Amino acid sequence: MRSIRTAVFLLLMTGQFALAQTGYYFPKASKLDPAIPTPEKFLGYAIGTHYTRHDQIVAYFRELAKTSNRVHVQTIGKTYEEREQIVVTFTAPENYSRLEEIRKEHLTSIDPSKPVLDSKAPVVVMLGYSVHGNEGSCGEVSMLAGYYLAAAQDDEANQWLKEAVIFIDPSLNPDGRDRAANWFNSYKSFPAVADPLDKEHMEAWPNGRTNHYFADLNRDWLNLVHVESRNRVDFFHQWYPNVQIDFHEMGPNATYYFEPTPKRHESPIIPQFLYDENAVFAKYHAKALDEIGSLYFTKENFDNLSPIYGSTYPKFYGSLAATFEEAGSGGIVKETTNGPLTFSFTIRNHLATSFSSLKAAIAEKNNLFKIQKDLFKYGLEQAKANPAKAYIFGDSRDESLTQKFLGLLLQHRIQVYDVAATTSVEGKNFEKGKAYIVPAEQPNFLVIHSLFEEIALKDSLFYDNTGWSVIHAYGLQYAKIKTSGFTKGAPVTATVAAQGGIDGGKSSYAYLLSYTDYNAGKALYQLLSKNIMVKTAFKPFTAAIGNEKKSYGYGTLVVPVAGQSLSADSLYAQLQKVALTCQVRFTAASTGFSAAGVDLGSNNIKTVRKPEVALAFGQGITASEAGQVWFLLNQQLGMPVVKLDLQYFRQASLKKYTTIVLPAGNYNTWDKSVIDKLKAWVADGGTLITFQTATAWAIQNELVKEKLVESDEKVASTKNTERLEFVSKQDVEGSKRINGAIFQADIDITHPIAFGLNDRKLFINKNGPTLLQKSTDKYATVAQYTDKPFINGYASKQNISKVSNSAAIILSTISNGRVVLFADDPTYRSYWLGTTRLFFNSILFANLVEGGGIAGAEEENK
Repeated sequence: MRSIRTAVFLLLMTGQFALAQTGYYFPKASKLDPAIPTPEKFLGYAIGTHYTRHDQIVAYFRELAKTSNRVHVQTIGKTYEEREQIVVTFTAPENYSRLEEIRKEHLTSIDPSKPVLDSKAPVVVMLGYSVHGNEGSCGEVSMLAGYYLAAAQDDEANQWLKEAVIFIDPSLNPDGRDRAANWFNSYKSFPAVADPLDKEHMEAWPNGRTNHYFADLNRDWLNLVHVESRNRVDFFHQWYPNVQIDFHEMGPNATYYFEPTPKRHESPIIPQFLYDENAVFAKYHAKALDEIGSLYFTKENFDNLSPIYGSTYPKFYGSLAATFEEAGSGGIVKETTNGPLTFSFTIRNHLATSFSSLKAAIAEKNNLFKIQKDLFKYGLEQAKANPAKAYIFGDSRDESLTQKFLGLLLQHRIQVYDVAATTSVEGKNFEKGKAYIVPAEQPNFLVIHSLFEEIALKDSLFYDNTGWSVIHAYGLQYAKIKTSGFTKGAPVTATVAAQGGIDGGKSSYAYLLSYTDYNAGKALYQLLSKNIMVKTAFKPFTAAIGNEKKSYGYGTLVVPVAGQSLSADSLYAQLQKVALTCQVRFTAASTGFSAAGVDLGSNNIKTVRKPEVALAFGQGITASEAGQVWFLLNQQLGMPVVKLDLQYFRQASLKKYTTIVLPAGNYNTWDKSVIDKLKAWVADGGTLITFQTATAWAIQNELVKEKLVESDEKVASTKNTERLEFVSKQDVEGSKRINGAIFQADIDITHPIAFGLNDRKLFINKNGPTLLQKSTDKYATVAQYTDKPFINGYASKQNISKVSNSAAIILSTISNGRVVLFADDPTYRSYWLGTTRLFFNSILFANLVEGGGIAGAEEENK
């Protein structure tokens, strides 16, 4: 393999690579239609000598569709940056003429009661490239694979097209793809430079791996937070491919990886027969790579566990799904331990396994049809054996979050029903019309299990999240029904948008909004952005509304008519707009005299200031966390946020910001002058919010007087050091990490950070080592992990013990300012909504909290 890499490297250096393209990428091609333009002819450069932009890739496939009746392009959506998402269909013309008939026939595969597809039916294959935008070889491969499928005239290619419907998604992450392509193209040299330290190979923050909001789209298949994922999954459910391949790159000193993965990394709820088929396909991939002399490995690495991944989610629907990983050159050529690694070499390997996947799919077609059918039968069997016979969810106090979760279930094609009547399960009330029931016994039970159930894993070497139950992440009220005699209402096929408005019409006194709805924070910010004065209740009260009495809890929003900068009529009109946009309902109040609790003029009903937020950004910051904050403030609250690079904090005037957010990262580039500046800004009334390692940094640099739980990673003397086998190092050290598991905390629901919550039970995703001691201020520990906190995923007994009874959230008062310390990431992957609302509250309400109580309450006591 080293000699092959060296030969290609020399061709690149001499500029002769373009002349050798066809033979290099298609060594066995005998008949290629000259009327079909090669990528090189269309683009004007040889594949492997330049990174192709997404728009050029799309244009090439449209050109193929113009010149070949085997090729058809469809748009499935657009990204945040307005780039087109496409899927390209390759099949014989006679198949395409009845494509909808083929699709409907194929969909019988997901119905356990229908027979297995006949061997004459086409197998459906999806080849997905570049979900990580800077794994650049993948997008280039898509064009070469597309060209070959359009141009090849040999018997084998004709068989593929006759016996298969082949989909190519050339760029699952167009925005990240172009960010990376622009970097690599901007810094490439003539001739190419192989030194790994050359700027071409040192992609800058945040790099092109992620989408516009720095989200890893290969972790979003279950959560469906981002538009690219929703578009892609919607297409998946139109077809349920038999084979779905996810192409990636890994470190440059590796070789090539294809499945099977280690058994210890397999999902405990996916049947073994599905994983076994990967071993069958592996023989085809091994042969393809053997023929071109490329080294590879299997069965050693990579999670194959959770439906968050593009190579695992399809397994939950009976697809033979797999990850392929190629050593990445990160530029045109890079020196590695295996010799010069060229961009073209990485492309060729992925092209070889693209074709071996097609060969295997055709050869194993009948078995694939049976496997997919058996998967859904297996799901029904597991559902029948499952202790929970149904799951009921919904909260009449939080219709927005209820509908959001319902929408997620429907996107995954889960069968959902209305509750037949208002009922109580596990002591929780589920109101008819505002709650839903999900029977376990349905073909998609494996996905239902992933959304609702807890799994305690035994292995410690998963490299990513091990706790992904979305119902816990949302923090939405739910219960498990353990008996089979439950009653369900009508089937639900769409979400129901809450009708925003104002109950009671125009008021001359005030308007009230319960803060329990997830969209209440959005409504609050929208009002503040219109310069409308809004207050929030630090104590509950019962309002007299007409002839009725209505209870309002902590955080209730109060909009007085008096004191506003706009007229009563204009205020009413603006409230109506906000109510409709945010899908919430205000209530008109005619008096400030409460039937019980504090009155509307109480000092315990505090005026909320409009937040101006700056977010620490740039090199050193954990890009994913910064992106999550950016995304959630933009997309949920409609709030602009200033993205402030770490290097600019020195000269920036911080006075314009009410709130600064420090995601996890390395803040060691800040010297004493910057730290002192931040301390002074806090003392002057600013609110500082920190996540994970930023929390540890804030404590270590004495921005607050809180304390970390001491690490037990103390250096032991050689005499007392335990001697272990070298081969056990990965297992032993891996068990010390918390890669993402669900823990339970007790949260003070009277605290402003918890406004809107009705349950003291809080589920937190913990994926880092930061542990906080409880505050010495007995009112400052907002949330504390319980004595037995572990819920879901993997965590060692030692780590569970460390987390037990530690603080999860602390609000510390510093002079006139506040510091909100999160031990973890409350915005985790933008779908952990149960803690995201606490982050929003930190921005909106933290400044109103005094040490040991409520700002201004002491004045009322006088």
